[in-house]
Amino acid sequence: MLTWPNTQRLQVSARLARVGAQSVGESRGRFLCWEQRLPEPELQYRVHDESGREARTDFGWPEYELLGEFDGKLKYGRLLKPGQSPGDAVFNEKKREDWIREVTDMRVVRMVWADFYRRRATAERIRSKMHSRSAA
Repeated sequence: MLTWPNTQRLQVSARLARVGAQSVGESRGRFLCWEQRLPEPELQYRVHDESGREARTDFGWPEYELLGEFDGKLKYGRLLKPGQSPGDAVFNEKKREDWIREVTDMRVVRMVWADFYRRRATAERIRSKMHSRSAA
């Protein structure tokens, strides 16, 4: 297949495939990291407290004390639970992020679809978060 048209893109995609990506947005976030030469994140990074409460973040860079989340509109639209409003979902997500930051003392960076169309700026935002603690 090396001589087939457009197979180089397919080869990159196949080499970047990982178990754990739960959405297209998460896969695109990892591609952004690869393309922009950011460290590869751990997928579905587990966070837990002493009582056993647990959560997962989409991305984790523990060596940089940084976690990442991808936010698509589905979470606040079609995937709402019965009786839940988009505002409820946003508030619950905020409380979840606050808990994660409290438990881990790590920073959280969020990505949305628009960030994939300004990849260099998004990578710089992530990179600056990775290095902000070490500069302090």
